[in-house]
Formats: sequence, C-alpha cells, structure tokens
Amino acid sequence: MVSILSSPNSVDKKWLMRPTRTFRPSPRGDNTLRSADIFSGCGGITLGLHEAARATGFKLKVVMGCDLFPAAKKSFQANFKAPHFLDKPIEEYIDGKLGGEETPNEINLKERLKRIDVVVGGPPCQGNSNLNNHTRGDDPRNELYMRMIRFVELFQPSVVLIENVRGVANNKQRVVPRAKKYLSDMGYSVENGVVRGEQIGIPQTRARHFTVAIKGSHPDFSFADIAAPTHKQPRDLEWAIGDLDTKDSEDSIFYQTPKAGDVNQERMDWFIGKDEYNLPNKHRPPCQQGDHTYPAVYGRMRWDEPAPTLTTGFGCNGRGRFTHPDGGRVLTPHEAARVQTFPDFYNFKVIEKRTDLHALIGNAVPPLMAKHILTKLLNWSSLQTAD
Repeated sequence: MVSILSSPNSVDKKWLMRPTRTFRPSPRGDNTLRSADIFSGCGGITLGLHEAARATGFKLKVVMGCDLFPAAKKSFQANFKAPHFLDKPIEEYIDGKLGGEETPNEINLKERLKRIDVVVGGPPCQGNSNLNNHTRGDDPRNELYMRMIRFVELFQPSVVLIENVRGVANNKQRVVPRAKKYLSDMGYSVENGVVRGEQIGIPQTRARHFTVAIKGSHPDFSFADIAAPTHKQPRDLEWAIGDLDTKDSEDSIFYQTPKAGDVNQERMDWFIGKDEYNLPNKHRPPCQQGDHTYPAVYGRMRWDEPAPTLTTGFGCNGRGRFTHPDGGRVLTPHEAARVQTFPDFYNFKVIEKRTDLHALIGNAVPPLMAKHILTKLLNWSSLQTAD
C-alpha cells in the first residue's frame, strides 16, 4: 500500500487518526457560537460544526441535543456534554403552529436555551428513503422536517442546516419547498440541493440532501458552490482504514468484527485468494440465483475505490457490499466509523450493544461532510463580522 500520510490530503487523515480531541484558542476571543442539534443521532453534524467553527475562528458551545434513541443521547452527551438534551418527541417541546403564537412549552424552552446561533439536524429519513417507495410520500414522519422550521422561527438563529436523504425532495407533503418559503419569508437566504460525498473528500459514495439558510441577504450564497467537487480523485477505502490493524484491537465491540453465520462466513471466505468482487449466483441464496438486481449484496469492497454508502447493515455481508477487501469478514464498527469520517477520539465505546452501535454509525451524517458545508455557511454569515 502507498503511504497514506504522503497524500496532499493528509490533514484530514491526521485528524481522523487523532486519539484525543483538538482544541485551539479562538482568535475572536469570547466570540462563541451557541448551537442546537435536533434529531441529533450520535452527533455527526455537531462534530462537523465544531470543526467548521475551529476553521473559521469561533468557539462552539453545544447548548442542546435532541433524539428519542437512548443510545444517541448516550453517545452525544459523552462527546459534547450539552447542558440540555431533549429525549422526548420534539412535538412536546415545539408544539406551536408555524406563524402562530408561542405556546407555554415553547416559551419554557426559549427560557432554558437562551440564544441559539446555529441550528442543525437530520429529521427521520425513513419516510423519504428510496427503500420505502410505497409509503414514503405519505409517511407522517416527513412532517418532523417542519418542526425544525418552527424551531428556527422561535430562535431566529443566524445559520440553519437540515440534512436528509435525496428522496425528501419528492415527498407528497412538499416539506422542502414549504420550508424554503417559510425561511425566505422570515428573512433568510435559503438554498437546497444534493451533496455527493465522494466529490468533497468523503471516502464513500454517500449523497445527501441539504436545506441551508443564512439570516439576511447574502449575494455570494450559492448551493452550487457548496456542492461543487473539491477532489478530482475521490478518497478511497484505503485512505480511510488502510492504517488500521484489527489484530491489535482493544477488548471492545467497537473494534471487533461481528460474528457471521456459517453460510455467510463461507461466502466471505470465498473471496480469499480470489480476484473477484461480486459473489457468483451459485453461492447466493436461492432467491438470488437467477436474474437479480443486487450485485452489490454479499460483495467485496475495493481498496482503491470509495466505500459504498454505509448503512446500519454494515455488519452483515447480506445487507450490501460490506465484505472487507482482504475477505473473510465485514467491517468493524471502528472501520465503519472511519468510513463515515469519525475520528479516533470520538467516543463510541460508551455504547455496549452492537445493534445500537451499528445504528448510530450507519445513520450518521459524516462529520467532514457537515464541516464542508458549515464552514462555507459560517464564512458567508453575518456572524463572521460579529464583535
């Protein structure tokens, strides 16, 4: 393998390999951004915001996280220690109508959180997923997108970022155009579109939809600039995990490969010594031994290509192309976290249940994707000239 750190893109790689968190004094003194993360998951967007704040000379105070998943709260708080974490449905805190009077619950939340400068979040995306074609347009979870807009209406932050799968633009509730209109009417510059991970330095083919907004008028604000490719040569799997040695792993499920069933283990072992990346039909289940459209399922990953889009099923070769390039196993959670651009200092070891760990990592927004977008937003925003 080529030395990873010889790459001109080694700054991000060194950050991924850091065993401890990086803090740097802000040249702006006490110019501190206060943030809230709604539908936070384990905190991928907030970590990206932390790095974007560092890159633009701000300090960051994570004021609030919000998620129903107990493991998400545990991991988010282990890494950010937010003074407020909302672990009930967001509708119990943000329960007023858009454009309506503030409710007692909303007034209470405003008194607790005080000023919020940056709001980020990824509303539940299952209702918008292409894997859910029959119901995605009518899924009631899609309306949670608009609860974030109500939060913005209440707190009037300077910067807003909402992440979702690409299918969100097609749901029948039309949450994206509705959100854009509400934000525009509130005096925000608003853009939305799709960002492709492999084009901006994420070592996987992950594409996500973002609605982004900055308070006030900003003539330089452009989603085309946000989505513009920054890497002619995509970062590959070797860049992400080529330095890891699972033989010297710590005694934690975070570093351990999940145990496969006998048949799936035989399928992964087939790749050892073979120069093949797709499993032949004869080795597949009977339902995939004829014509099928799932060549990636049970497939082997390539060192010299970006990883496929990571999902919560990365621990099973029957859920996608998740067999390690050297064969014989799937990715460890540590390797999956690296593919998602979580650095080694990020604390996932507080999670003791494997299914929780896989869900948190597979559902996360890659921090370097969030950093890429939020750095631009902070540079464009009026916060850049704040005292």
